[in-house]
This record gives sequence, structure tokens and C-alpha cells, in this order.
Amino acid sequence: MEVFNYILFVINNILMTFIGVAFGIQVFYVLLFFIKGKKFPEAKTKHRFAVIVPARNEEKVIRQTVNHLNKLNYPRELYDIFVIADNCTDNTANIAREAGAIVFEHFDDDPNHKRVAYGLQYAFEKILKDYDNYDACVRFDADNLCNADYLLKMNDALDSGVKLARGYNNSKNLTQNIVSGVSGLWYIRDCRFSAHGRKLIGCGQLLVGSGMMFSMDLIREDGGWNCLSMVEDQEFAIKQLYKGYKADYVADAIVYDDQPATIKDNFNRHVRIGHGVNKLFWSDGIKCLGMFFKTFNYTFLDVFLTLLFIPMAVIMCTWLPAYYIYDIVYNLIVGNMAHVYMVLRVIVLALVFAFIVPFILQAALVAILERKKIGKENCKRLLPTILMFPMFMVIYAVSICCGVFSKPKWKQISRNDVVLIDKENLGESNIDVSTSEQLDLQKQKKNKNKVNKKAEVNNNNNLNLTDTENMDV
Repeated sequence: MEVFNYILFVINNILMTFIGVAFGIQVFYVLLFFIKGKKFPEAKTKHRFAVIVPARNEEKVIRQTVNHLNKLNYPRELYDIFVIADNCTDNTANIAREAGAIVFEHFDDDPNHKRVAYGLQYAFEKILKDYDNYDACVRFDADNLCNADYLLKMNDALDSGVKLARGYNNSKNLTQNIVSGVSGLWYIRDCRFSAHGRKLIGCGQLLVGSGMMFSMDLIREDGGWNCLSMVEDQEFAIKQLYKGYKADYVADAIVYDDQPATIKDNFNRHVRIGHGVNKLFWSDGIKCLGMFFKTFNYTFLDVFLTLLFIPMAVIMCTWLPAYYIYDIVYNLIVGNMAHVYMVLRVIVLALVFAFIVPFILQAALVAILERKKIGKENCKRLLPTILMFPMFMVIYAVSICCGVFSKPKWKQISRNDVVLIDKENLGESNIDVSTSEQLDLQKQKKNKNKVNKKAEVNNNNNLNLTDTENMDV
């Protein structure tokens, strides 16, 4: 039994070392927060852009998105907006056309093709055939807004020789509730610490679908869009890395995502991400580790460690609890109480000082550092979100683990009606921007309506009861 326990002990230490190395790299990026990032010089040439918006049953938000993109601070004749109405069963295509977009309607009966990648493949086939006069492409999601200078900032990067880049992922509804707040703050944190740190040391980035920019030369080299996984954005960045192109980070190009406002939607989103990235880890993550030892290009190692978070989430949700429960139960049975107390003390200290406190401090620090981009009024309302940040990591890990062991199907995304962005940050005024105070009034009105409806139901029940009593009499 001692040999068996020793083997488990060794395995656990090896796994904990992997986890420590991966998290240690992230801590290193955080520690670079005080160094100011370099900006790209103003472009000498304004390039032509194709703005692509994949949309599936997005009639609720597509008009607002296209209207917004039509009014960016960039010569309108130098960019076109393409909406991919992908397997839509609603009025998305017609609404997008009415708003001024060029619409590609794509239908595919294969259930394995019900994802963004196949819509992008179809769109680029059409663009290369009928509209091949663009220097670069920027992709937005159907719910996205961006700052008015988005294309200007991406054009600066493109003119400086950048072949592909990600922007700064902010949130449309950061202060709608704690769920949307924690989700939004996670992406802001990833930009401010991880993306910023990578840029400082010259490391490439993994792309995020919302707001990603890439040269059309890359698409022409590949003969179209050939990244067809559930995480096509990250796959595309890795495929370009093999060709020698590192993705950059443009901090002044801000895109605003509609974050999930319920735990269910948040959970489902990360189940899909977990499933897709897990496949990418085994197909390309291991390969990137080999490429690092072959080329000693640090970006390959960083990609491996980033994708490693998926199997790490599985380990943290399965192996770690199973191992420590077994260790405690076994030592309780043999009467080794000193060992039990020691393990429990280590677990508590690790949870508090290696998990809860660090994530709360990171969330608080990013809110302070990014208060201008978040909005001062929004920052004041983030305290509950900051305190709940470690809980998000638990939900994140569990949902990722569920994604690894399941095959999630496409589900309609619930869109939120509120846009809680400072107009100064948004950079233009054609969007109805709600304030936090207006959101509070909306909640109060909804609660009041619920109370009134409940009172009305009770009154009706009382009337019915009285009529019944009268009939009995």
C-alpha cells in the first residue's frame, strides 16, 4: 500500500508542477503591468478593409451592429460590411441588407457544420471571387460594438507591417449584474495583463474572434479560410504562426462584447470553448511544444502553456479532489491524524493565498488600471463583481471540464438589451447607451410590476374563494 500511495504522491507532484509553471507564466505577465506599451505610428496609407460579421438568428442585434459600423471614424469608401447570415431561420438577412450591409446567405444541412468556421469559409470564397480588392479583414461578432477609431488603430498596425492582430476586448454590459461583470472583467484582465505582457516581450498572441484583424494576403496564401474547428480564431493564429506570422495586440482598438448575464449562458459558452480548445490542444498544442524545442521561439511555448489550461482544468476538477479526498480518508482510517491536519491546513492556505486572494487582487487591480476604458461610473459598481471573481474561475474550470467530456451543440445565444458604455469611450452617439442608474430604475420597475402582478393574482384568488364560500352558503 505504501508503494501505491508513493506512486500517487509522485503523480500528484508532477501535475502540480505543470500547474505551477503555467500559472507562474501568467503571474509574470501580471507583474509587467506598470510598463507602458508602445503604440503604432500613424499610418501613411489608409488601407481597404472588409468588415465581416457572422450572424445566426441575430435579428435582435444585427441592425444596431451594422448601423454602428457604418459610422466609424474611417473613410466610408475604404471599407465594406459583410454579414454572413449563417443557417438563419429569422429575419437577420433582410435587416442587415436594410441597414446597408452586403449579405451572404449560407445554408448547410450537415449538423457538424453548424458553426462559424463554415460560414467564414463560404464568405471568403465569395469575397476572393467577387470582391478581391481588400488589404485586410476585421471580423466582429453580431453583438459587437467598437470604438469609433477601431479601423484607424488597426490600420496603423497593418501599415507598420502587422499581418494579424487582436484588439482590446471590453464589455457592453459590464455592470448589468455580477455574472456579466465577472465575465467581462475576465476578458479585460486578459487584455490588460496577458496580452499586454506578451506584447512587451515580443511574444505572439492567440486571437479572439471579436475584432480580430488579418491581412487578406494570408487568406490568399491559404486559398481561402481553412480553419474549421469550434475555436477557429485560435486555430487561425496557430496556423499563421507555423508560417512565421505572429499575432500582435492593438490596445487602442476596443471592441465591446455582449457578455452572458446568466450562469447558464456563461456555463454553456465555456462548455463549447472547452470542447473546442481541448481538441486544439491535442492537434496543435503538443505540436507547438515540439516546435519550441525545434526553433526556440518562445511564442510556441506560450501557446502550448495557454492551451494547457484545458487539461489543467480537467485535472483540477477530477484528479485533485479525488487525490486529496483519498489521502485524507486513508489517513483517517490508519489513524494518522497529524497528516490529516497538515493536508487540511495546506488545502485551506492554498485556496486562500494561491487562489481566492490573488484573483480578487487581480480583478481589483485591473479595475483600477482600466478605469478610463471601463468608465468611472462603471468602476464604482464593480466591488461585488471583484469579490466574486474567484467563483467565476470555479465555474470556468467546471464548465471547461464538462466541455472536454461532452460534444456540445449550437444553442441560440440570449442577447441583452442594455448597453452600459460611457459615450466618451464608445466614441460616437448613434447608439442608445443606458446608464447604470437607468438600469437600476429598469430593475425597480420590473420588480414593481412583479409585485403588482402577484398582488393581482392574490386578489383574484381571494375573490374566487369568496364566491365559492357564497355558493356553499
